[in-house]
Amino acid sequence: MGSRDIVITGVGMVTPLGNDAATTWSALCAGESGVGKITEFPTDKLRSDVAAMVKDFDPRRYLSNKETEIYGRVVPFCIAAAVEALAQAGLDFPKPEPVKGSSGDGDGDADSSLVAENLALPVHPSRIGCLLSTGQGAVDIFEQQIEKSTSRGPRAVSPFFIPSVMLNIVSALVSMRYGFMGPSFNIASACATGTHSIAVGAMMIEAGEADVMVVGGSEAATRLNTVAGFGNARALGRAIDGDPKKTSRPFDRKRNGFVMGEGAGALVLEARESAERRGATILARVAGFGMTSDGDHLTRPHPQGLGLRLAIERALVRAKIGAQEISYINPHATSTVQGDIAEVEALRKVFGEVLKTIPISATKSMLGHLLGGAGGVEAGVTVLSLRDQKIHPSINVDELDPGFELNLIQKETALDLRYALKVSAGFGGHNCAVVFGREPA
Repeated sequence: MGSRDIVITGVGMVTPLGNDAATTWSALCAGESGVGKITEFPTDKLRSDVAAMVKDFDPRRYLSNKETEIYGRVVPFCIAAAVEALAQAGLDFPKPEPVKGSSGDGDGDADSSLVAENLALPVHPSRIGCLLSTGQGAVDIFEQQIEKSTSRGPRAVSPFFIPSVMLNIVSALVSMRYGFMGPSFNIASACATGTHSIAVGAMMIEAGEADVMVVGGSEAATRLNTVAGFGNARALGRAIDGDPKKTSRPFDRKRNGFVMGEGAGALVLEARESAERRGATILARVAGFGMTSDGDHLTRPHPQGLGLRLAIERALVRAKIGAQEISYINPHATSTVQGDIAEVEALRKVFGEVLKTIPISATKSMLGHLLGGAGGVEAGVTVLSLRDQKIHPSINVDELDPGFELNLIQKETALDLRYALKVSAGFGGHNCAVVFGREPA
């Protein structure tokens, strides 16, 4: 990394296995699956009828009744994950309501709007940024408003339609909630969205643009038309032996596609000097990252995994470690035939014979594929693995694909973890790899 050491001081999650990080982590370690039959819409004409949906989530904990009508499901998921991560980091101080007459509207002092700054934050709000991203945004609101326009005419479309479907809506709303004034925007790189947001957030701190970045990803795109689209592209898996929970099976010989999931994962990245100055608990550190493109095909991964290999190699160089020093890999592992082959090929090229010994476990085997939210959640899981010095299992590996020689862990396992690798890849040929390091006791 550069001259600034970057650490993680908070992790938050909303997933098909729990509405917070602790519940999700416990369920993952127990090998539980969050996959089930789709009940939200008819599936009789779809190629797949399984998904991993968030359960028993109340958006009114984070939004007003009016806001729940305006914003899509993706928004409260990500706000919830951000609030949890910020609370763990000791930064959950929503800004006070503006004092009447302090809006800087020209009636008084030109700087009177500064009264609204959130001075309760232990880090100045201008030094905190937000990169909470989504790849597809509020698909549910988009569908709802198009239906209104079609059935009732264009004047029925909500005046909030445009802002509610902006991809940057989550970063904007979290920044507004706390009064963060640092860099705030959205990165959309399909299934690499969350991981890219972590890497770019680390770059922001490294470059001195911020001292704290709230980063991660969110998605809630499991709708009839998206399931139809992925299904017609032959990308989605079907239940094995009639059991939805067996569908997501990365690296297994019988894998037949991914399972759509939803949820959000958020991390608080912070410059070490900032975290230590305020006495924050450090969970792990960002040791290095790499970002590349395949430059080859819109939806198919590079057959030799070239772009992903380069991203991993760049992350290792930035971390100043050798491949043999990685003690755990949390893979992309979508459970698609081509995707798993390309990923294993990339890993082979980087790690060689050592790959056979490195513990690997696939979070998607239990959560499904959260698309733009996957990297945020899986990076959070990787951080918790380093903190607790254990990894969760991969489930549904009845028969490892004979072409793969992997040390795939199938039960909760305590390990001596020093460095862990998280990799992601997305449609468009986007690749991102992040190396996380254990924080010394």
